Amino acid sequence: MKIEFHEKENYTIANLEGELDIESSGNFKDEAENKISNGCANLIVDLSKVAYVDSSGLGSLIALQKDARLNGGGLAIVGASEQIRRTMEITQLDKLFEFYDTVEEALNENSNWK
Repeated sequence: MKIEFHEKENYTIANLEGELDIESSGNFKDEAENKISNGCANLIVDLSKVAYVDSSGLGSLIALQKDARLNGGGLAIVGASEQIRRTMEITQLDKLFEFYDTVEEALNENSNWK
């Protein structure tokens, strides 16, 4: 998995590419937690280039949402495929996260998710 972080205003944007699974989710979670603990608790996770998310990946997203909220922020998901969104609906995680089509939309709607 390719993971790139960049900051825009008071937000950390995580661009992921590949599969968010047992092999990659721990590294992603560790890097994102570092960003949150260093003062940027508003995290936007761009999944537009992610083909698959397994239970480990879902667990990482849940943990990051909790960490972000405990630090006064939140986590938004951008660009999730129909398959990923369906998985989140089945597991009822769609109630935990806000979903957006683009990073710009998430930035504009930030009061809904943080």
